[in-house]
Amino acid sequence: MVRTDGPSDPNDPAADAYIVTRMAVTSGVLSPGVNFADRLVPSLEEMTRTVSHLKGLGYSVVLTSGSFDLIHLGHVKYLARAKELGDILVVGVDSDAKIRRRKGEDRPMVPETERLELLAHQRPVDLIYLKQEEDPSWGLIKAVEPDVLVLTADHSYSDEQLARLGETVGEIQVIERQAAVTTSERIRQMYMNLGDKLGPKLAEVLPGLIDETLRRG
Repeated sequence: MVRTDGPSDPNDPAADAYIVTRMAVTSGVLSPGVNFADRLVPSLEEMTRTVSHLKGLGYSVVLTSGSFDLIHLGHVKYLARAKELGDILVVGVDSDAKIRRRKGEDRPMVPETERLELLAHQRPVDLIYLKQEEDPSWGLIKAVEPDVLVLTADHSYSDEQLARLGETVGEIQVIERQAAVTTSERIRQMYMNLGDKLGPKLAEVLPGLIDETLRRG
């Protein structure tokens, strides 16, 4: 952890390091403000430089990743649990293209620009990176080399991959999902509720629409 009490002698060489540390705490990514432009890191190279600087100040770094589509209480609790494992929480966010390839054309429900900014408003989050399809495999993990890598209990890593990850990260922590209902299940419930409400109306108007369409054809 970073010391919070400064040297009593202002001529002490440690005083300069203390001043730099205090400036980092009260401005930029470590300040209590949202500071979205500071928290969003544009490249893996910049992420490496930023994290290296923070580690040099004595901060431990935690990394986790996800889609964070339709952010709900489970996401917020998960992020809070992850932040408890270190000083700096870095969050990798899947791009719209990555999510569409994995979950279908109707996802994400919330575009990446909004998801990124929503995460910047979450108190535990310090740094954010948008994970693109063209990024190298494990690119963010290798850029950050976190003290702690946080995974959800339903992660897709094999035992062999976890062993390889252990060569890059300090330790791996698995956190159970913090909500009983996933984002996909919430979306399914929304569609089902909408169908229940529209069903009777569709039954009334659909035959006429079909007949009209056939006549036009």
